[in-house]
Amino acid sequence: MQVVSTDRGETVTGLGVVIPTHRGSALLDRSMAALARQTRTRGLHVVVAVNDGRADSYDRAVALAPTLRAVGMRCTVIRTTAGRSAALRAADRLLPPGARLYLDQDAVLSPRAVAGLVAALSPGTGVHFAVPSLRLVSARSAVTRAYFRIWRDLPYVRRSPATCGAYAVSAEGRSRWGELPDLHSDDKWVRWHFAPHERLVVASESYEVVAPDGLMDLLRARRRYQRGNRELADLAARPPFPDDHIRHRGIVRSLLAKPAAWPAAAIFLAVHAASRLAGPQGSR
Repeated sequence: MQVVSTDRGETVTGLGVVIPTHRGSALLDRSMAALARQTRTRGLHVVVAVNDGRADSYDRAVALAPTLRAVGMRCTVIRTTAGRSAALRAADRLLPPGARLYLDQDAVLSPRAVAGLVAALSPGTGVHFAVPSLRLVSARSAVTRAYFRIWRDLPYVRRSPATCGAYAVSAEGRSRWGELPDLHSDDKWVRWHFAPHERLVVASESYEVVAPDGLMDLLRARRRYQRGNRELADLAARPPFPDDHIRHRGIVRSLLAKPAAWPAAAIFLAVHAASRLAGPQGSR
């Protein structure tokens, strides 16, 4: 990881934090406030990349930046061209080589999450891709609650880093690629650069994101996910560490093993079937 000097002359491990935000003036409060509450703040440089062209989004990010500076972080707010990938690239260019935390605008980190990620990715651990454990904001929709009740219990979700709004890479890990290509599933593309034994869920820490609430939001999210998978398939015939072909093993057995969950499982399967029938979905 990058080592930087603080104003007090001490040395700390640096971490670049990238937050792309799109029409997120309200949601951005969540991630920025959670960063300000971290137990580890020195050595962090946060870049908020506003990529929707809206004045309210940019103004809100600028207004929130002092809360991070007040606890010892650097915080830079930039405007970028439209698109998540463009925002991630622009923010990355402003940061020196080193470890990274990529954070969605609605992701709320637990207070020790940054410290836990920095420790997990320290040189010598052999870990180069790490995420805190995932929590979802309680949804109003019964359909959403049923869907994620099943999703959280799927074998591959339990055993692999679930990346729905936060993931971090070590300095050595970030050096494995140059610039992010244009795609929607940047988290999955990044994960492909690491063997399974190089990935870790920091179970003692967490991050919370807002789940798609209601059937239509779920369908839109699933269609974006499918579009992202198609983009990834076009980028490479196979991932560098092709473990994804075994990620879905055991799903049917898992669903059948718990009769009490069958109604929720039916909703889960219906959402997947409907999203495939609906066809591709455009996205920012």
